[in-house]
Amino acid sequence: MLDLSKIEAGKMDLYLETFFLPTILNEVISTIQPLLTKKNNVLTLALDDNLGDMYSDTTKLRQMLLNLMSNAAKFTENGNICFEVKRDGESIAFSVIDNGIGMTIEQQKKLFQPFTQADSSMTRRYGGTGLGLAITKKFAQMLGGTLCVESEFEHGSTFVLFLPVQTKGCSNK
Repeated sequence: MLDLSKIEAGKMDLYLETFFLPTILNEVISTIQPLLTKKNNVLTLALDDNLGDMYSDTTKLRQMLLNLMSNAAKFTENGNICFEVKRDGESIAFSVIDNGIGMTIEQQKKLFQPFTQADSSMTRRYGGTGLGLAITKKFAQMLGGTLCVESEFEHGSTFVLFLPVQTKGCSNK
């Protein structure tokens, strides 16, 4: 909640540094693995060989990826989650694809609003504050990227986070 307040107040800073992207991805995968196992989900990885270095905010990248992966794990049970990372020139696409409960078009329209989940029954059944995706989308924008979703009710969801390889350093101040 503090992150969202800082973003909205224009007080969120970026801490940009060069890092080896596969190292961050391995940390995220290791962190999320227990949640995947708890829900009997199988994780498939499709990581480009040429990911290399990235210049961005590692903490925000890690938080965005953990939000996306934990949502996939939360809304998928006994299913499959695929984590794809592809580098295309000066941008990187991080895709989290699940075959979980999916969402209707109406649910997707509310998705990135703070304190909102697809519907109130989701909060009761799955928990959460409804802040993860709102923060993820704002962080993506701060880093010069975007966050997109495609979903079909009862057939899963795909979230794609597009980020530049070299963030230009546009914090929201």
